Amino acid sequence: MQLSKILSALALLGAAIPSTYALSIKDDTVKLGVGIRIQTRATIADATDSAGGEFSVQSGTSASKNDPIDFSIRRSRLYLKIGYGDNWKGELAFSADNIDNTGSNTGRALSVRYAWAKRTWKMEGDMSHAIAFGLMKPYNNPSDSAMSSSRTLFPTENAASGLAGYREVGLEYSFNHPLFSITLDAFQNEAGADASGDNLGETEGFLLGARAEFSFSPEWFIAKRSESFLGKEGHGLNIGISALQNSDAEGNTGATGTPASTDFQRTTMAYGIDAMLWYNNISAYLEFRTMNVVTDGTASGTEFSDVDSEVIVAQVGYAFPLANGCVIEPAVRFQMIDNNTDADETPNYGSAAAEVGNSGTQIDLGVNYYLNGHDNKIQLALQLWEAEEGDADATIIRLQHQLNF
Repeated sequence: MQLSKILSALALLGAAIPSTYALSIKDDTVKLGVGIRIQTRATIADATDSAGGEFSVQSGTSASKNDPIDFSIRRSRLYLKIGYGDNWKGELAFSADNIDNTGSNTGRALSVRYAWAKRTWKMEGDMSHAIAFGLMKPYNNPSDSAMSSSRTLFPTENAASGLAGYREVGLEYSFNHPLFSITLDAFQNEAGADASGDNLGETEGFLLGARAEFSFSPEWFIAKRSESFLGKEGHGLNIGISALQNSDAEGNTGATGTPASTDFQRTTMAYGIDAMLWYNNISAYLEFRTMNVVTDGTASGTEFSDVDSEVIVAQVGYAFPLANGCVIEPAVRFQMIDNNTDADETPNYGSAAAEVGNSGTQIDLGVNYYLNGHDNKIQLALQLWEAEEGDADATIIRLQHQLNF
């Protein structure tokens, strides 16, 4: 087929040509779309550690000064979106995210981010069901998997995205109705097997998840989620519930209270409820998410740790469409973060180049300027974080431009 001889060359050409529109190549059977996402960022930070000394947000270390301005690239991605016939589609995506966010010449390695294929069966009454397989995110954590970083209200993720957010190889079934959707996931366990020590005689479990979204009428159901609807006339309200279990993940480092030389198995349970509202100029989102992580010693069966975490996220934006087609949108977000509900923690802001603070309260104030919707936008946000206990706090300003098509 002549098309197959030119797909690769045209795809690379499309990625190299600056454009606000995606390149699409197709014949009667095959379609290939090329997409790019680039998020460039400048950050100014001032932070204090739990003892009242200086804290570097970029390096995640105490007794270290923040640079006057940190320049980085948060997202650098190439997407190849594939269609085959009327019922098949897939995606192959490459990323080199977080370039220089922890210092010069860091985060520049290219990796495969997504590689999946999906078969859809259409039914009467605008219903359908589908099966997907490959490297992807289980559709469980709405702040991580159900929301693209290109359509967020703020230039940073929220704290709920870090509670049981995964990207693994697995199988996903989904059923879509005009009033609701249901998704079931069965994925490879987090991080794969640790073939050493006591874990040689153990097996891992699976990552199993389920999520349902619904509204009270088809006219209000939001089929394509977004944290901002850009002031367009219309309305929608989705309520979501989710549950996930990632059982018996093996390892020998990284567990709280676990000696590095001791093998362990870790089981994670996560639950959440969320609501997304769109009403003309208003875009709002509310989420409560909780996670429990139990870590057991493989040989002895000793329970090393049992930690519960909770996050509450509440945010709203109000968009003002302008006569020139652009949109200005002020926004505010409030978060309560508790990474260990059984302890009064005195944490520092976070690890190197973290976007969300540790246990404490966080307020984000932002304003977005959309030159061409979410495909070309500038986001400015002020983040104010204060630790649950102790003297740690952080004030961070982030200016980010996104080009996405």
